[in-house]
Amino acid sequence: MKDVEQAARAIGQAGHLAAFTGAGISVESGIPTFRGPNGIWSKYDPVYLDIDFYRTHADQAWPVIKEMFYRDISRAHPNQAHQVLADWENKGLLKAIITQNIDRLHQKAGNKNVIEYHGNAEELVCMNL
Repeated sequence: MKDVEQAARAIGQAGHLAAFTGAGISVESGIPTFRGPNGIWSKYDPVYLDIDFYRTHADQAWPVIKEMFYRDISRAHPNQAHQVLADWENKGLLKAIITQNIDRLHQKAGNKNVIEYHGNAEELVCMNL
């Protein structure tokens, strides 16, 4: 409990608080992490996310990418951790979230200032521009 109290004090005293999140925050929402016994890499070969493989074998990569991400993401809803971060932003405590996640659950929870390090699963970008 002492660690929680110290963390709460540090958050309350922070002038500019940012959160950095990764796959772990979305597990409770039904999105698996990449590593571990039930992780994505236990079921899929990482080569399918390699950009060079995608450029030369998009017909093989795209169905696997859709299966890896879109099935779970389309069913996921923000969990309590996402809601807490949204509440902190609404109260002015949290200035930004930097996330590795592509699930947009922070935005669905209500966060406005989200920096998506790996992009997101809703917006695709043409690589030939």
